[in-house]
Amino acid sequence: MDIQLDRNDTTPLYRQIVAHIMEGIALGRYPAGTSLPPERKLAAHLGVNRTTVVAAYRDLVATGRVEARVGHGTWVCADLMDDANAPPSIVWQTLFTPAAGRLRESALRDMMSAIDRPSTISLGAGTPAPDLFPIAEYREAVTQTLETWGAEMFRYGEVAGWLPLRRELAAWMAQAGVHTTADQIVVLHGSQQGLDMLTRVLVEPGDAVVVESPTYLGALQTFRGAGARLLPVPLDAHGMQIEILEQTLVRHRPKFIYTLPTFQNPTGATMSLGRRHALLALARRYGIPIVEDDPYGDLRYEGDPLPRLAALDTGGGVIHLSTMSKIFLPGLRLAWLSAPLPVVEAITMARQTMDVHPNSAAQRVLHTFLTRGWLAAHIAELRPAYAARRDVMLAALAEYAPPGMTWSQPEGGYFLWCRLPPGVRARALATEAAREGVSFVAGDVFSPDGGGRDHLRLNFTGNREAEIVEGVRRLSVALRRLQRDPVYDATETIAAARPVV
Repeated sequence: MDIQLDRNDTTPLYRQIVAHIMEGIALGRYPAGTSLPPERKLAAHLGVNRTTVVAAYRDLVATGRVEARVGHGTWVCADLMDDANAPPSIVWQTLFTPAAGRLRESALRDMMSAIDRPSTISLGAGTPAPDLFPIAEYREAVTQTLETWGAEMFRYGEVAGWLPLRRELAAWMAQAGVHTTADQIVVLHGSQQGLDMLTRVLVEPGDAVVVESPTYLGALQTFRGAGARLLPVPLDAHGMQIEILEQTLVRHRPKFIYTLPTFQNPTGATMSLGRRHALLALARRYGIPIVEDDPYGDLRYEGDPLPRLAALDTGGGVIHLSTMSKIFLPGLRLAWLSAPLPVVEAITMARQTMDVHPNSAAQRVLHTFLTRGWLAAHIAELRPAYAARRDVMLAALAEYAPPGMTWSQPEGGYFLWCRLPPGVRARALATEAAREGVSFVAGDVFSPDGGGRDHLRLNFTGNREAEIVEGVRRLSVALRRLQRDPVYDATETIAAARPVV
C-alpha cells in the first residue's frame, strides 16, 4: 500500500491511514477480498508505532467495509453500497477533534442516568432531595412572575443575564460577605457552564491548571477536554496543602488554581481560615488567579461559618462560582459567576458563540424567589433536614460497614468520603453493589493523578432516611461478599469494570 503520511499535518496519523484506505476502497484500488498488511508490517513500512495501525484498523472495522479475525488477518468486505442496511459512509471517529477524544470518562453521564433507575438506590449522584423541592412556592412564583411580566419574560435577554437578577445575586453574595456588583456577575446555565467558559477564555492546550486531589469530576473533564496539564495538590481534613501548592506554583506557573474550599466535592473537607489566607497570599505573590467553586457554602449544619475566598480577597484575583442547583431546583440550571470586569467581558464575548444568553423566564422566576425571601426560607428548611440525613448515613455505616472501612464526618455539604478496607478496590465493589441494587461513585474518577482506587463517594441528600439505611445495608452486604469471595484477588483492580453509578 502506497500510503503517504504527512507528519506536518495536524490530522492524527491513524486518521490519515484510515482516510487513504477508505479512499482506495471507494475508488476500487482495494476491491472486496483485498488483504490489508499485517499491523506490524504496515507499522514498520510507515515508520509508526504499531498502536497507530491498530487504531486505524479498529476504525476501519467500525465502518463495516473492513473485517478482521484473529489469526486470519484483515481484509476488505464485499461491496455493501446497495445494501439498505449498509453502515454509514462517514467514519465519524476520524472526524472528531482531539478534544473530543479526551472526553472519555462516562461517570458523570452515568451518575445522572442512575437517578432514574427505580430498582437501584443511588448513593452516587450529587442531587438535592426531590421530596424537599419547594413546589408550592415555585408554582406561586411562576404565577406572580407571569402576572408581573407577561410576555416580556419570554423575550431574548442580555448576554450576561437579566440585570435585575444580577443585582439580586450581588445582594445575595453581600450577605455572605462577598462584595460585588451586577456588572461583575454573569448568569449561567449551571456552574459547569461557567467552568467551560472560563476554560475557553483562559486555557490553551498545554497550559497548566492547579487542582485539588481528589476534586470535582466535571472540572477534570472540562480541563482535560481543553488539553490542560493538571497539577494535583493533595488535600487533608483542612483542605489543600498549601506548602505543596507553593512548590507547584514555583515550578509550573499555572493559568489558575481551581479549588472547592467549603465542603469539598468529593471529600467534604473544608479549608481552614489560616489556609484560606495563605492561599490568597500565595496566589497574589505569584500573580495567579483563583477559581473558587462554591456550590455548598450555604449548606452548613454545624460549626462556625468561614468566609468565602472572594470575601477575603483584596487584590481582585478570585473568580467565584456558585449555583442554585444544590439549594433550589437543579432542573432550572441556574448558576452565576462573579469575576473582575476583564474576565466578565471575555466570557460574555465567548458566550455569543454558545447559547447567547441564559433562560429569560427562569431568571425572572428566580428573581421573584429571591425578592420574596423564599429562597432563604427554603435553605433554612434544608439545613436541618440534610443534617438529619447525614447523621442517618453515619449511623448506618457504623452499624453495617465491615471492619477496616472508614469515612469522613463533614460539617455540611452533600457527601461522605469513604475509604475501603485494605485490598478492596471501589471498581470491583461497584460490580457487586449493582447486584444488590445500590450504586455509588468510585473514587478514582475524582483523581487527577491515578489515586482514589480504594475510595468511594456517598451522597446523603438525595434519598429519604429509610432509603439511605437500606442503601448502606446493601452496600455493606456487597462489600462483605466481595471480601469473602475466594476468587477475588484483593491485590488487583478489576480494570474492565466501569463505575456503576
